Amino acid sequence: MTVREIYDAIDRIAPFQTAMDFDNVGILVGDENVGVTKTLLCLDVTPRVLREAKSIGVELIISHHPVIFNPLRTVQPQNIIYALVQSGIAVISAHTNLDMAYPYGVNDALCRKLGLQNVCGILKEGETDIAYMGELPEEMTTEDFAAHIKEALGLSAVRCTAVSKMLRTVAVVGGAGGDYALAAQAKGADAFVTGEVKHHEAIAAQQAGLVLYEAGHYHTELPYRERLKAYLDTACPGVEFIVSESERPPMETL
Repeated sequence: MTVREIYDAIDRIAPFQTAMDFDNVGILVGDENVGVTKTLLCLDVTPRVLREAKSIGVELIISHHPVIFNPLRTVQPQNIIYALVQSGIAVISAHTNLDMAYPYGVNDALCRKLGLQNVCGILKEGETDIAYMGELPEEMTTEDFAAHIKEALGLSAVRCTAVSKMLRTVAVVGGAGGDYALAAQAKGADAFVTGEVKHHEAIAAQQAGLVLYEAGHYHTELPYRERLKAYLDTACPGVEFIVSESERPPMETL
């Protein structure tokens, strides 16, 4: 199977044309005609991940965050691009198109990790849902759900607005999704889980009585790797898909 055929398999569940305008997705490094027997899945192509990829002999890396500079956002230093080219490893980046994909996308994976039921899309970007909402199996307090998030995502801490209430409906946007919080509340969410929240977004949520949880960009997106692997294992027979074991969050809680 070639790099292009794996790209096409991803495109069937997360069309690359649905990516947001600022984004840089697709086959960003390498030859689309190269044959692939091993693929590594990660969030970011860091030097640590590249060393892992080379050590296990993969021909392709699938990353969530783009591996090449784009006009609006600096994503990776140029030296990682040179190292990839020298190694002969291709890269497919599936970012905002995979955020919005359902099933097998980033927000789908986060909903599943949190154990939400009756999940549905509630907020759209273009024709695709960027935010999803589901129900907890039973009501939880603000504090109990915080403990649940920490256990589900492997966190030592989670931040939330100082709103104490019973929760049943939870909306999610993996990564940096704080700007969707109040719109999700308007759709019926008692709580909103995302990775990054700006100061003014937290103030607005608190004043609106919304329990807004900030669980880290890295940790809210990490579950996508297993979900995408499950799909690709079936869609791309003959290719071994490996979830990165070396990947680490760029920041730690001390």
